[in-house]
Amino acid sequence: MSDILSIYSKIKKDIDKRLEEFSLLWENGGDLDIFKELCFCTCTPQNDAHKAWNAVLCLQENKLIETGAHSAVAEILRERGVRFHRNKARYIITNREIFYPETKNKIYALIKNKPNKPLIDVRDARDELQKKVFGWGLKEASHFLRNVGKGNSICILDRHIMRQLVLYNVIKEIPASITGTAYHEIEKKMLSFAEKESIPADALDLIFWYKEKNELFK
Repeated sequence: MSDILSIYSKIKKDIDKRLEEFSLLWENGGDLDIFKELCFCTCTPQNDAHKAWNAVLCLQENKLIETGAHSAVAEILRERGVRFHRNKARYIITNREIFYPETKNKIYALIKNKPNKPLIDVRDARDELQKKVFGWGLKEASHFLRNVGKGNSICILDRHIMRQLVLYNVIKEIPASITGTAYHEIEKKMLSFAEKESIPADALDLIFWYKEKNELFK
């Protein structure tokens, strides 16, 4: 058994539980729950995930996530250690004007079935989100879809994940910057590696995160 399969076997129950929690968030969560995930994925680029999530929770606790002005939102992000807090606050407020309330309906309108397609195409959904959500690229749109249980065949290519891909010789090196074309190429290689190891892609992401951080998070 390869070491990656050994780790998967060890933490599979915890991974399955976490992935189920992601799916249930969309099924059972309200507009605020989904909007919080949108805010979280807006804050994560070039930031620690825990700090980003703690900042979002603090915005909620202070009743700023739904109505807070830019200065107040930015101050909370700064206090919680979120880098580029002014830009992130601007993105949050702009996205709030577009997606809140009725967040679930508005997001679903972007990712719903396209004509002549029987199922939601997750890549189409990601492309739509990337275009419409301020402050997002492919990674953030992928992260959001995974966190609401709809991203089981796409990859969240942050530096933690790409370090692991280098370690397993899936890619030669971490690119200094990643274009859309490069993202899709690396994603294709990661999906092939997941298939080779018989591990679901969303589970592999959590395994790599576990190896980097010794925990399962968001």
